Amino acid sequence: MRTTLHNGLRLLTTHMPGMRSASIAFFFNVGSRYEDDAVAGISHFIEHMLFKGSEHYPSAKAISEAIEGVGGNFNGSTGKELTTYTARVPGEYLSVVLQAMADMIRHPLFDPLEIEKERGVIIEELSSTQDDPQEWVNLLVDEAMWPGLPLGRDDAGTIEVVSHLQREQMLEYMSTFYRPNSLVLSIAGNIEHEQVIEQVKRLFDDWERGDHPHWRECFPPLNVPSVRMIQKDTEQTNLCLATLGTAYASLDYYPLLLINGILGDGMSSRLFQSIREEQGLAYDIGSYVNSYYETGSLVVSAGVDPSRAQETIRATIAELTRLCHEPVPADELERTKAYVRGGIFLGLEGTQQMASWLGSQECLYNCVWDVDEVIAKIDAVTIEDVQRVAQKCFAPEWLRLAVIGPDKTRRADQFKKLLAGA
Repeated sequence: MRTTLHNGLRLLTTHMPGMRSASIAFFFNVGSRYEDDAVAGISHFIEHMLFKGSEHYPSAKAISEAIEGVGGNFNGSTGKELTTYTARVPGEYLSVVLQAMADMIRHPLFDPLEIEKERGVIIEELSSTQDDPQEWVNLLVDEAMWPGLPLGRDDAGTIEVVSHLQREQMLEYMSTFYRPNSLVLSIAGNIEHEQVIEQVKRLFDDWERGDHPHWRECFPPLNVPSVRMIQKDTEQTNLCLATLGTAYASLDYYPLLLINGILGDGMSSRLFQSIREEQGLAYDIGSYVNSYYETGSLVVSAGVDPSRAQETIRATIAELTRLCHEPVPADELERTKAYVRGGIFLGLEGTQQMASWLGSQECLYNCVWDVDEVIAKIDAVTIEDVQRVAQKCFAPEWLRLAVIGPDKTRRADQFKKLLAGA
């Protein structure tokens, strides 16, 4: 059920009989793409600080004891467009945990000593990314796709900016973006809507709505360097090849989802079978889709022997080209549809997954799609849709490559020629 309070807060509840747990998910319409360069990383910093103490739970320990002390677990996450706070608890303690989370969201302390401690933690988090080339290369390819734009930045910001963020900036930013009309609260479990709504009203009814600033458009630019390379002494060369994707509200979203399934999602995908199983070029290869309000990307990632990097890139581009030029066989498309449908069904079996599914849709789409509606959209995708979207998204001018490994950066020109089809 869906209820909107007078101040714009949207509450979604899902009754799941037989469940012993209840899950709470707070979704705020704010993330790293809303930030100016001068405060890059502030959304993530604020997310960390909300766990460090609030008016009635004055320390991180007090918050964790209020939730973990009744058998629950909780977490937070900052993305490009959403910041989320979630908890999963035994159903009988839902009201206790909801009260604790409401306090940390509405009345955080931002203790100056805690800010400095957490600043060090976040700087260490940013530094540790460079110790994991597989993670780093996925950030680098976003920089290549969206150079100088918010969607191309690490959600956690940069060490330089995080080192100088001030308490007053955080309070001002939070006051701007943490408003009830920017919030979706999704709760799933063996619960009754009317009982939940009464508590939510007590906790949030006096919270005033406010104007919510818009995000900056981030269409991927053309005529920019197509290859980003970082030389690092690693055993493997880590690659990410990105192409144009789609917005999640686009009519092309579901064809792209199936293209991703055909191409690199799962062990029966073309890339896994061709590049790993048949050619033995990479131990680890796959693909994923990023979709945002107005744009997106499809990314192929792989870890390969440095001597076989060029061969792997060429083989990957060959699979992209094949999708553009050859219609997908009907039986392969049906198998991929079944795989994608199964992923959706299996991903909605728990209270946490259901709360997140509904809350994120409401926050991003301003509506909730019934699962059967989503399945119908997947089933409606045709062979022609797949080929049309592949031709649009995989055009050579959209290809971007990120490479981290022992390769000399002067090899960038060779890689550029590969992307151009030479």
